[in-house]
Amino acid sequence: MAKVDEAVHKKIAAGLGDSRVSPAVLARLMQDENLYVNESFLHYFINYVVQMANTTHVPLYLQEVQHQCKLLYSSLQELGLTGTVGREPVDKTEFLAV
Repeated sequence: MAKVDEAVHKKIAAGLGDSRVSPAVLARLMQDENLYVNESFLHYFINYVVQMANTTHVPLYLQEVQHQCKLLYSSLQELGLTGTVGREPVDKTEFLAV
């Protein structure tokens, strides 16, 4: 693993491991980031789900997390979202209203 990957992982883990940090607030703040940050985070999350769902040994305290990852992995497979998709250029003038 490259040192830069390890450094970024430590920062992400430190932020998510801090009990004062709200995952909901982090998700809201993520919406303000650029496309590549959002896309990379999504790839990070999907890769985590795939790896956790397919691992054969997990500590007992991660058993429920692995179960949730297996359910998510199954849904991602049904949707065809477990493969790698390349980045595509973005039309920054297009918006979606929800």
